[in-house]
Amino acid sequence: MDLREFRDDLLNRVLTRASVDGIFTADAFSQEGAELLADAEEVGSLDMISFRGTGKRRQGLAVNGFSHDEQDRSVALMVTSFLGGEGLPVLSSNDSVSLLKALEQYLVESLSGEFQEGREPAYPEYQFAQTLRQLASRSREEPVSRYRLYLVTDGQLSAKAKSVASTTILGTPVEYHIWDVQRFHQVHESAQGREPLGLNLRDWGVEGVPALRIADAAGDVTTYLLAVPGALLASLYRQHGSRLLEGNVRSFLTVRGKINRGIRETVTKDPTHFLAYNNGISATATAVEFDGRAISGITDLQIVNGGQTTASLFYATQASRALSLDDVFVQMKLVVVSPERALEMVPLISRYANSQNAVREDDFFSNSPFHVKMEELSKRLLAPAKAGVRYQTKWYYERTRGQYLNERNRRKPSEQRKFETEFPRHQVITKTDAAKYVVAWQQQPHVVSGGTQKNFKGFASIVAETYAAHPETFNDNYYRRLVAKSILFNSVRAAIAKADWYQPGYLANLTAYAIARLALAISKDPRAAGFDLLTIWERQAVGTATLAEAVDIAKLALDVLTSPDRLVVNVTEWAKRESAWKRLAVAAHSLSDAFILESLPIKLNAQGKKALTVNSRFDPQISERRHVQGIDERTWKALRAYLGEHSLLDSSGQRFLREVIPQQSTLLELDVARGLLALYVKAMNQGWREQ
Repeated sequence: MDLREFRDDLLNRVLTRASVDGIFTADAFSQEGAELLADAEEVGSLDMISFRGTGKRRQGLAVNGFSHDEQDRSVALMVTSFLGGEGLPVLSSNDSVSLLKALEQYLVESLSGEFQEGREPAYPEYQFAQTLRQLASRSREEPVSRYRLYLVTDGQLSAKAKSVASTTILGTPVEYHIWDVQRFHQVHESAQGREPLGLNLRDWGVEGVPALRIADAAGDVTTYLLAVPGALLASLYRQHGSRLLEGNVRSFLTVRGKINRGIRETVTKDPTHFLAYNNGISATATAVEFDGRAISGITDLQIVNGGQTTASLFYATQASRALSLDDVFVQMKLVVVSPERALEMVPLISRYANSQNAVREDDFFSNSPFHVKMEELSKRLLAPAKAGVRYQTKWYYERTRGQYLNERNRRKPSEQRKFETEFPRHQVITKTDAAKYVVAWQQQPHVVSGGTQKNFKGFASIVAETYAAHPETFNDNYYRRLVAKSILFNSVRAAIAKADWYQPGYLANLTAYAIARLALAISKDPRAAGFDLLTIWERQAVGTATLAEAVDIAKLALDVLTSPDRLVVNVTEWAKRESAWKRLAVAAHSLSDAFILESLPIKLNAQGKKALTVNSRFDPQISERRHVQGIDERTWKALRAYLGEHSLLDSSGQRFLREVIPQQSTLLELDVARGLLALYVKAMNQGWREQ
């Protein structure tokens, strides 16, 4: 896929999102841009906002996204520039600097409290400003480590544009990052699906770290053993944060506990013996600069075991500026794998490096049996055809980033069209999407609201142990219900966006909360016992009563999330609290009669498909007698023979058939006509077809 095709695909997703969610295209691009940054592992899940304004000194202010990384205590802010149009438009150097300065000024005025003066506390921009100010005012134990300011655009950055030099605000480092469509495209085309870190250790005042090189017999992996200066490790973490940590380690790292206190105590009281006392760390890379004696450069460093040690060294220096790490060294096993094999091997190295730990969520890498099984089912199961469509499609499960587009693009143009017909773009489920749908249905909307990494941990805890103990339960119907959850989640999201009471904001939170509260109501109401997600799979759509019910619940969720007595001012932060979910869970709501009626189970015929009923086969607006009169004697005889051969004809059925075999001109009794039509439908559901 070349750059133009990549941008065209991006714009198509933007327009689709804008149409489905009923939002401006610029806001839809902001959401797509946030997801691209997360996919590139630059940031975690960004909370979205759309604000342009003027500050106290009549300076421009702008912000589109906010994220706080609890692992490295960094704060990311995003501003976007959506150019639209065809081709490859250019974002000028002046415009890029102006937007970053507007984002910086929003940060400055938020931290000082100037921004909040005279503004409405209910607005998201006020709440984010308050959150920024609160994070900055935390104790010395948990200070903000750095601010990362991102400019994201669908255009190409001007060749004349210069990088914006880092600075500080109130003593905290501030970095500036520009991501244009070309940079996103490069990441998309890379084997890893993210931008690798290139580390020149000389930049940190280290000419080289002595290392012992060991090559394996297969020749595809080289291992280095070295003792890394603790000050270097802390500096790397200060600069690059949790991005140094391999994805699974990042998701499940906790920076509290006895291990970390022990590390800090050793660093403070006995630093020279740190190397002897600490187990060390394991890391991977795709290349190193090695002169036969020492390593001076590392490409794509990923710490797969020892995230606690790395983070704790950094936090120790944060807690005490006077603390020196000059005498601290950490043993490292550095495994170098080629970029082509890294996607396959790094997760396995991480898995085995952590095999002695209590973390079991490492089973949830892309190549885990669960994801492989979902992918296999997705390529085999045909979805029921939608009304008016003669062909069936499939739902594509994407277990690795960019898998769908890669599989499509390696085909010839004519085959690409066939591929998209079989697997429509809107029928792609990524593993992080699946996590969102499952966790919401499992009544944990606060976890979904916590962002991709936290939610994926929730997903793992729900599914991993069950899969290990009972893999047979993850069968065809499991995948059908997973697809149904996808249809339900996205249909509810679109319905909320179009509701007359909805004002743009908190859509993702409202959707997760509505799904969770609906699932809770169904589980507690005996009248809804017949509800089955397979009904949504069969229809490939959500019933009108179900959608209406979910939207009503979403309105209730909005009242809870924006309640004046909420425990956290920032609504998106409040949505991440379990206490918010508990409030909605106990809020009064009764399922409507329309929903209960729509929840009646669908009967399946002998082929496992939706069974016919008399009303679905014969127009109820026409009398039963007229329907029977329209069926000739030959057909009734064939039907009688079929039912007799399959032992499906009882005495009452034989009595009804005697009224039409031979054909009679007398008017049938109404109960006879109804009995005959019921026999007809019964035979159809068993596989008989009229010739």
